[in-house]
Amino acid sequence: MSRLKKTYNDYIVYFKEGRLKDAEIAKELGVSRVNVGKMRRKWKSLKDESNYVTSTSKLTISEDTFNNMLARSLETETHANRLKNQVEIEKNNIALTFLSSFNKYCQLELQDDVKQVDKLHNEILQCRKDIINADSNDSFSLNLKISELKELEKKLKLEKWICVIKCSSNLNLLLILLNTKNNLWIYTRAVCLLNTEKNININMGLIYKITLSLKV
Repeated sequence: MSRLKKTYNDYIVYFKEGRLKDAEIAKELGVSRVNVGKMRRKWKSLKDESNYVTSTSKLTISEDTFNNMLARSLETETHANRLKNQVEIEKNNIALTFLSSFNKYCQLELQDDVKQVDKLHNEILQCRKDIINADSNDSFSLNLKISELKELEKKLKLEKWICVIKCSSNLNLLLILLNTKNNLWIYTRAVCLLNTEKNININMGLIYKITLSLKV
């Protein structure tokens, strides 16, 4: 630390910054705490005067003071970025925890429909094998099962969104799951079903917000 005499301007930048106590300022400037206190009293007595404000809008400070200010600014920025990253990590962890819990809930809530879908898949595979082995072009039964499967999968998807709305009162959690524009009509349908059939109060303005956020 340079022990060269500091100018009044060197003190002013610390006082304006307002981060350090007098003892800390004295240590950085290499001066006595008494001297810092004297300069602070002088600054407080003058800082509100209009002429003084104009005259101190631009200050010439020593290289030491500039380097100290720059180092602290970089340290603060680094700390802020570290905190921001930690917050993002925690947000992602919360989202992953929610998704994991939600998937477990859906598996329990929709297990009967899922079993029926699996059963239809197996029946369709068997039906295709039977057609090939029998060398037959009769695909009526196969097409019927495929149509039934499509309807059941659509129902399953709709029921899943009903679960989403039940579980999520937070728009951000909904947007985590609602990550494609193609799902908007399913979400809208689920909201309508809940409103009309189950008398659950859902904020319809939520659909409008999601529509805007997805730019549908």
